[in-house]
Amino acid sequence: MGRRFLFVALALVAYVGGAQAAGTAHIATPPPFTVAAWNANSDNVAFAHGTVTSNGAPVAGARVSVDGYVLPAPTDAGGHFTATVDATLLARHVVAVVGAKDPALAAARGAITVAYPIVDLKESGTTITGRIAFTPNTKPLPVSLYSYELTGRVTDAGGRPVSGAYVSTRTGDRDYWTVSTKTDSQGRYSSLFTASDELGSNPVPMAVRVALGNVVYQFLRGEFVKFQALHSSTLDLRLPPRGYPMPLPLPRSYPGAIYEAVVVGAASGGAPIRPVRVTWPDTQGRFTIVLPASLAGKTVSLWEDRLDLFSTAAATPGGTIDLRDWPTALAPDAPQDLARVKLR
Repeated sequence: MGRRFLFVALALVAYVGGAQAAGTAHIATPPPFTVAAWNANSDNVAFAHGTVTSNGAPVAGARVSVDGYVLPAPTDAGGHFTATVDATLLARHVVAVVGAKDPALAAARGAITVAYPIVDLKESGTTITGRIAFTPNTKPLPVSLYSYELTGRVTDAGGRPVSGAYVSTRTGDRDYWTVSTKTDSQGRYSSLFTASDELGSNPVPMAVRVALGNVVYQFLRGEFVKFQALHSSTLDLRLPPRGYPMPLPLPRSYPGAIYEAVVVGAASGGAPIRPVRVTWPDTQGRFTIVLPASLAGKTVSLWEDRLDLFSTAAATPGGTIDLRDWPTALAPDAPQDLARVKLR
């Protein structure tokens, strides 16, 4: 079972507790649970006890949901509820009241968080350093290559962008295949991409298809698109008139890949701040965040999340993160408000 923790209340750091909505309604939740090691002899859950109040008084009989799941039992006479969450997974579980007639109560939100403690925090101007705390059994994987990237546009026979289409790829040995995001209004798509096969081919022959509604476009039998191994690529596809095969395109490879790790960032007003520089945590969990000079004198909060970020250079523990894909909004399940830092 997870162990709850409180961050050290230094002059520049303060723990941020359960979220409170505007108005008079409040969903109180416990401090974050520390990510626990998975144990085959345990149910690996943490019991989170919370309270729903309105105008300072407990709300009895309220139906509480956690991540959209409505708890079987309503709040008791003291407004209390109990929820269970997986104590082994980094996550933020959103708590709400469902079916409430009071608008303030319906709008209230809380969160049950499971996270790695952020310790050893220091600030120097707008530079923040710290460490993700973990045990040998809960140590997050160091930054590692997650996938390569495939991007491009889909157009029709007249060169107009096609929206709502999916691009799929499959290696010739049929061991790896991917499906892209839906093309947007400009016909653009992106996809995780496996630029290798078990045969070690280079270039790597891959089958490519485009699905638009119930119509699937593909190349002639035996035709494959050849990609440079272990590279990301751009592939623009033009759909043919109905009944014709797609013309075989020429991909354009470029260096870089998508890397994954638990990352710490700063936020203001619930929105992530784009840093000047930020590092992947090193093997000891240490990280550095350099924020814009315009934030001097302000207080920021810290969040952590498992991110998949593109990097043109090989990512290494403690190395600088490529900011191309730095998030512009926090995912609802990303642990937030884990500490506050006053910048100088």
